Amino acid sequence: MFNMENIGKNISELRKSKNMTQMELADKMNISFQAVSNWERGISMPDISKLPELVQLFEVTIDELLGENSNLLESVITNNTVEFLNHNILDTNEFKKIAPIIKPEQADQIFKHSNLSDDLSEIEGILPFVSKILFMK
Repeated sequence: MFNMENIGKNISELRKSKNMTQMELADKMNISFQAVSNWERGISMPDISKLPELVQLFEVTIDELLGENSNLLESVITNNTVEFLNHNILDTNEFKKIAPIIKPEQADQIFKHSNLSDDLSEIEGILPFVSKILFMK
């Protein structure tokens, strides 16, 4: 799972390197300055839909912003998830790591197009993030 405190520190440092206040960043992203404050204090994470905007504003990569490399997350953000899963083996741990910050529909898409094991102990960490309807088939 991503470390919210480290991501918050990255956002704070990147914002300051652009000589922006929390209010200015919030205005550019059409969010509240409290949301920016919560990110920077590691209380919450930016919504996945805001990550491309942050990356563009700060002129960094997703990996630099999050402090970790996740090819799966990159594929979700760029809407190439199915193609990524068709050409790569899904790492269950990577799925578990990004599941809390992706939207339920995105988690469902990954789950449907993956070749995950039927072993419940292997996938239990991602079950809270996917729709129960997927299990009724």
